Amino acid sequence: MARRMYLGVAGTALLLLGGCASHRASSSAKVEEEWVARVPPDELGSVQQAALAEEQAREQITRTQVARKDAEAAKEVAQRNEEAAKSRHAAARLALKSAEDTGDSAAIEQAQATACTAQHAVTLAEAETAWRDDAVTTLKSLEDMRQRELDVADAQLEQARYEAVNANADVRAKELNAGDFASAVADARRKASEQQNQVDANLQREEQAKARWQQLQEQGYGGSGAQQQQP
Repeated sequence: MARRMYLGVAGTALLLLGGCASHRASSSAKVEEEWVARVPPDELGSVQQAALAEEQAREQITRTQVARKDAEAAKEVAQRNEEAAKSRHAAARLALKSAEDTGDSAAIEQAQATACTAQHAVTLAEAETAWRDDAVTTLKSLEDMRQRELDVADAQLEQARYEAVNANADVRAKELNAGDFASAVADARRKASEQQNQVDANLQREEQAKARWQQLQEQGYGGSGAQQQQP
């Protein structure tokens, strides 16, 4: 999978977005809907932009969930291919033993070639399973990051709502602390950044696993009997 698929909007959205929608900016830093409703519509531009960013963050979560499910399905196919390859290899080894018992050099040579091809197919299948497993791990960590991006978006939306209400001279906004909103945004951004580092580490491992699988393919591993699940 291409690196940009994972990082995509993460590079820029990381500055705007964050994690789980159920975790509001702060239990003590909450702006009521009715307060915002009293703000003139033409003064809610920043709130609308923040709301749009939050919606986009939710969409990214859905997209990542779909990608993760696809990766899990591909992993299951790879695992079945690996099991089939191992079964063919076991059968080839039995055939080789039978050929050796006959003492027929031609039969032995043919059986050895078949067993060797089957072993290569197992090696390739195992490499693909390892890659597919790493791909699932990457997407799970990416899904966590998307949740943290939604946390940032949520915190920023609360901050924008507060600023709009405060600018409208709503006395109730004076009871809130602007620092609480800024702190919530900063905390959400920090957590998103930490999760981004985890995604990067998982992606690097996945790319290495994929490169090994591709290298084995180029070396002719697999044989005619191996069924490969292409990326």
